[in-house]
Amino acid sequence: MFQNAFIPYKGYWSSPFCKWQGSFQNEDSVQLGAATAKKFMELRGYTPDIFDGIVFGSTIPQRWWFYDAPQVATLLGNPNISGPRIAQACATSTVSVNYAACCVEMNSHKNVLVVASDRMSNGPNLLWPNPAGPGGKPEFESWIMDGFGWDPTAETSPTGTAENVARKYGFTREASDAMAVNRYNKYTEALKNGREFQKRYMIPVEVKLSRKKTITIEADEGVTPCTSEGLARLKTQPDCIVTFGAQTHPADGNAGMIITSSENARELSADGNIEIRIMAYGYARVEKGHMPEAPTPASKLALENAGLRVRDLAAVKTHNPFAVNDLAMVKLLGIDDAILNNYGSSLVFGHPQGPTTMRLLVELIEELVIKGGGYGLLAGCAAGDTGAALLIKVNG
Repeated sequence: MFQNAFIPYKGYWSSPFCKWQGSFQNEDSVQLGAATAKKFMELRGYTPDIFDGIVFGSTIPQRWWFYDAPQVATLLGNPNISGPRIAQACATSTVSVNYAACCVEMNSHKNVLVVASDRMSNGPNLLWPNPAGPGGKPEFESWIMDGFGWDPTAETSPTGTAENVARKYGFTREASDAMAVNRYNKYTEALKNGREFQKRYMIPVEVKLSRKKTITIEADEGVTPCTSEGLARLKTQPDCIVTFGAQTHPADGNAGMIITSSENARELSADGNIEIRIMAYGYARVEKGHMPEAPTPASKLALENAGLRVRDLAAVKTHNPFAVNDLAMVKLLGIDDAILNNYGSSLVFGHPQGPTTMRLLVELIEELVIKGGGYGLLAGCAAGDTGAALLIKVNG
């Protein structure tokens, strides 16, 4: 359990998330993440020299990825700092925030900037040496397509893990579709009043289409409206329940936040009366081929580490690549859907991997601020049947 790891109010951001092969498809995610972070600091009035450490959360190699974290620091305007790159698939941001919180808790750092950025569009295609191949023929791997198609440990695809969990607990196609519609409807709440909720944290991003033409991306791109009638027309594989409409889509984007001490958080906060404390972290791995089940034991561990129960929670956000994820969370933890994934979730706005749970954490904070405070849980699954969770408390 953390005692001195805090997040300044408004000390965080997310870019819009853009659909696969959309407006961010040709942007280097390292450079775009740094550019958005720099714009965030300018808008909030921060200077790069306040940071003595950086964590870069990223899962998809870009050109010169070998130098990513120090490059981000240099592009931000502070070439004197560096830090690790953390890659934990869909849980990358959750693990990155935990690492940064540990640095602050142990007094090795004062102010750590966590930047998470990925581009799933135009992912790398790799050739691996294979001296045993005919004539030394190399092995080919498509980083994105092969990773999404097969888990060598689970011996199935990520979708296969969702089907396994659905069969285990008797979830039906109807329940999965209904959950997907529910999640889309909750996302639309964030779009009301001219996207009032999203504008609390979202930074518009400029993209150069040519030397003379630049466009600004202000809102999510590629969100598909979800209705019961539309989902009913989609087909599944035989004896399966998960349709394309009840799972997330690949996306591009970035997000980040400052992790610091209580005293520094007050100084950096946009409102000193609002306190955001990181309380506890939990991590778990479940039965082979049952990835959507993993957020539950991770959440239980985080709650146990914080000395809390589900009934103490005011809001919960989950990385839900499948509607089955939330069906499992509701069934296994008894979470009231009224506090689960309000204003949106990755099932709807997309999944760039590295920054996915960072955006969820940002939205969790803003929801708790609107509610006047309380305990919040962030949870999600990740490749390899793993799950990670964070507990926060907002006062004020």
